Amino acid sequence: MATEHRILKFLHISLVLLSSAVSITLLCLLDQRFTGRLPHLVSHYRDTAGVIVQISATILAASQGYVLCTLVNFAVRLQVFQSFISASSLNLLAALSIPRIDWGLGGRSIAIAALFTIIGPLFGAVWAGALTPLAADSIHKDGSIPIPVYSFPFNLTSSIAISQCPAIGLITTLLSTALGATSAPNATRVYPKIEVPAWSYSNRSYGVGASQGLFSPTVISNDSYTAYSYQEPGYWSQVTCLYNETSNLTITPSVSVENSPLALWLVEGSLPNTVANNVSSYTLTTDNSLWYDEVLGWSAAAANGRNMLAMATVASGHWYTPWNTMQCSIDFQPTIFDVAVNLTQSMISVTASGPHTDFDPTGSLQTAVMTNLDLISRMSSNIGISTLGTVLSANSAAMNASNPGMIEDEIYLRAGENMIAALVDDLLVAEASRQMIIDNSSVAVPVNKQFNAIRLGSPRFIYLSLAINIVLVFIVLAEAFRTKAWHHLPAFNITNLQSVIDAALLSPSRGPIHEEVEEDGNSTSATSQMIQKRCKWTYDENDNAMMLVKLSGDVPSILLQHVLSESQEPLV
Repeated sequence: MATEHRILKFLHISLVLLSSAVSITLLCLLDQRFTGRLPHLVSHYRDTAGVIVQISATILAASQGYVLCTLVNFAVRLQVFQSFISASSLNLLAALSIPRIDWGLGGRSIAIAALFTIIGPLFGAVWAGALTPLAADSIHKDGSIPIPVYSFPFNLTSSIAISQCPAIGLITTLLSTALGATSAPNATRVYPKIEVPAWSYSNRSYGVGASQGLFSPTVISNDSYTAYSYQEPGYWSQVTCLYNETSNLTITPSVSVENSPLALWLVEGSLPNTVANNVSSYTLTTDNSLWYDEVLGWSAAAANGRNMLAMATVASGHWYTPWNTMQCSIDFQPTIFDVAVNLTQSMISVTASGPHTDFDPTGSLQTAVMTNLDLISRMSSNIGISTLGTVLSANSAAMNASNPGMIEDEIYLRAGENMIAALVDDLLVAEASRQMIIDNSSVAVPVNKQFNAIRLGSPRFIYLSLAINIVLVFIVLAEAFRTKAWHHLPAFNITNLQSVIDAALLSPSRGPIHEEVEEDGNSTSATSQMIQKRCKWTYDENDNAMMLVKLSGDVPSILLQHVLSESQEPLV
């Protein structure tokens, strides 16, 4: 008996193993991130990458479709050889062997054929999802960046920023940052870095992240990266404000010059954390206008383990009286922070990671910050309007808008806390910059860089492609076991026109049988018996079709569909 060529007979097994191997490889590469030149090529040649993915997906889907069609084809060929099949079923199985929709089939058969036809494109869509390169992040340690190391004691005369002049060179930036210290709930507060305005902080800086804009991380890998992160110890400054009616910080008129366009005011008093004879005293200047007495000032100091700030206004004033007798304490909590730097957006984000040992046991850094905080009041303008008072008013307005049910005193207190915390954060950043640039006091910490990377495919499509291949492998194994590895598979193929023609020619037809009987009357009985013994006809009344299966010989033969025009009787 003629059989299928061995290569073609087992080709579908090779193909299902190939597609399964690809799925398993994709699964193994699920967590793999490809960096270097490949992400750059994919990003710049997206059209070419899409074409490559589409071609690969089509090939793999075609291999899976071939496996299904081959299984159907082999099963039909073995069934035809062993038993009878109606013409309608044979038409459906032929349509499934070469996926197509035969509109001559019945409604149910058309639906089955249509479903089988779209399986290939569906497989292609799954493979496209499993093969498409997607942008991903690859984060690992690479290089280092300096962070400040505070050498104590240090010179307080250069403690505000890289500039040697305290509270002068950056006073405008400091107050500008403090102006927007209060934001709406759940809103992101973005403001420029004090000494490098090209960089911005997202929400509080907590006084860390000063290295950005001053230094770049060292490079180990030459691959491009878009972000990096590291840890840095710092102070989480927690500000608490309240009203203290016994505050002795006052603002009173000073000696004035007759006919002078300016008025002088004396800010004088002590703080709860200072000794009695440690009196703060300085002069503020206003212009001699109708609102010459609208003056606000404060005094701040670090002493006796406490950091205090007291505010005062002129008794005859009206604009800034809600902050008169307000006192605030600043608690510096040593904390380890996670600093995340986005190079694309030039943005720095800082989050607290946990407590940390105090890196300033002498308290010198806190003293420097409080000294600069005190100098801000001395250096800010009160000509025409108080700069500090304007900043406090803006924060109070923002606090009232964000919390409409808050009582008035709470609004002023919380606004004052936000403003002072913003100033302290900026002063800590400025001092950190000074330590690294001027004092050259720093230490390198490791950096986790986020490299440009891609990954192959979406996880859900990779899992789906693997599941499809597992099902196909199971079906192939089951069919191989059932058919004993397709043993005795005939060469006859219903999808091969030459094979069908050969089968039809080798089979006796209805016409020649009668002619043979009519031409040779001597053989009527013998010939009829021989034909009936050798062949078997079946007739499907619904399809008006006949099928002849040859029960002996090398090729099982099928008589092509025959529409009865003369008789509706089946042949036997």
